[in-house]
Amino acid sequence: MLALRQKNSPPRKGLGLQIKSALLLGCLLLTTTLGGSWLYDNMARQALMNNDRRQADRLAGSLAVAAAPALLANDQKALQAICSELLRHSDVCSASILDQSSQVVASASSEVIAQRHLQRRRQAISLTYENRANDLLEVGWPILASDREPPELIGAVRLVTDTRQTAMLANRMRRETLLLAGAMIVCSIPLGYILVSNLLVRPILHLRDQAGQLAGGKLSARAQTIWGGEIGQLTGAFNAMAQSVQTSQAQLREANESLERKVAQRTDELQCSNSRLREEMAEKEEFLRAVSHDLNAPLRNIAGMAGMILMKWKAQLPDDVPDRLERINANVQSETQLIDELLELSRIKTRPERRELVHMGSLLEQVRHSFEFELRSKQISLHTPGELPALYVERNRLRQVFQNLIDNAIKYMGSRTDGRIEIGYRPCQGGHEFWVKDNGQGIAPEDQKRIFQVFRRAAAASGIPGKGVGLALVKSILANYDGRVWVDSQPGQGATFHFTLSASQAQPPAQPETISPQVEMRHAV
Repeated sequence: MLALRQKNSPPRKGLGLQIKSALLLGCLLLTTTLGGSWLYDNMARQALMNNDRRQADRLAGSLAVAAAPALLANDQKALQAICSELLRHSDVCSASILDQSSQVVASASSEVIAQRHLQRRRQAISLTYENRANDLLEVGWPILASDREPPELIGAVRLVTDTRQTAMLANRMRRETLLLAGAMIVCSIPLGYILVSNLLVRPILHLRDQAGQLAGGKLSARAQTIWGGEIGQLTGAFNAMAQSVQTSQAQLREANESLERKVAQRTDELQCSNSRLREEMAEKEEFLRAVSHDLNAPLRNIAGMAGMILMKWKAQLPDDVPDRLERINANVQSETQLIDELLELSRIKTRPERRELVHMGSLLEQVRHSFEFELRSKQISLHTPGELPALYVERNRLRQVFQNLIDNAIKYMGSRTDGRIEIGYRPCQGGHEFWVKDNGQGIAPEDQKRIFQVFRRAAAASGIPGKGVGLALVKSILANYDGRVWVDSQPGQGATFHFTLSASQAQPPAQPETISPQVEMRHAV
């Protein structure tokens, strides 16, 4: 099969599917790992902070229980000893005991609390609270006299602990988590690349290669089903499509061969028909010439004998005989002209004239001069448009069209003294439209179609000279230009004869088309 293919510029090279898959997998792993590491770091840091808070709460609670008897006894020395003893704990930086009026009655602190300032809050002694700043954690805890009923609030404990060890541990966990995440990414990308290449990319590349072979004309190309799932379904769909294309190609090849045989057969039949048609047309033309000659010869003899009788014996003949002989000559001349018109009608199809560029305005001026006597004698004005196109037509044939239509308008003008004939033009869809309009006696609706047939005239044409051939001649000429002719008229209101010429038939012959070098024909097998 011949297929038309246009060469396109090669596609731009970009990243391959394997690289794109590796980049996508790397981005996915990086996003997932970093997100998981961030979440794990936040959870671990929060757990360590909660552990610091619980440890500080336990120390503050123990201090409150130990300080309650000494606070009830107002034993400041014992309270101070309790605070100093608590500083021996490695994480405790400061310990304070407050009485019921929130006044510090005993306190002890290390150098850390002096070096790293903590903005202390004034909180009610009945509340437990937490305050963090500069890796220091301050907690408050109330002191209750548990031996009284109900227990009575007698003071509070303020305890500051150092959380630097917890922060260092959290930072080390973060570094280890990031290192572990980086190692996972570095190890996962090559593994993912190999998996994606084998499970996804390789089947798709194989399918691409088979599709390229199918597009190149190898209709037997099939893809191997390596994996199941969507890739397997895609491969199966491709193989089904390739099989369908191969089957359709075979059917199309058979149809083309059958069509070529039918075309060859129809071409032979058409050539035979054309040959017979040419022979029949030649026979018809020969017959018309013979008929014209055989009819014209006796008519010329009759006219000659009538003329000789008039010349020799006109004075000796009765008064009515010369008139009859003159009518014989007139009828012979009319019949001879009719035979010539019929012969011309038959030659329109068989003997086309050379087409040339004709300016329609100049052609109409020539037609006007040929009717100048009739127009002046009948006081008829002829109007033509200012601008008319130049068309590739048969000059004499188009002159005959306008001559017949204008002659028809003059003959059917009647006895009017204000006769007017108007010729118009306008471009129409697919061609050119002309019209010849008059203000004569008009044509009845029942006669408007049959007047374009040979020897058919309008019912109101009695007494008006004519043979019924002119409009048939116009119709036959316009048929050679894929045009048509029709009339719009009402009795007593004049008539307008319209005719069209196809734009394609009124243009110069088209130049042979050249095939672009970027378009080639090839056989698709």
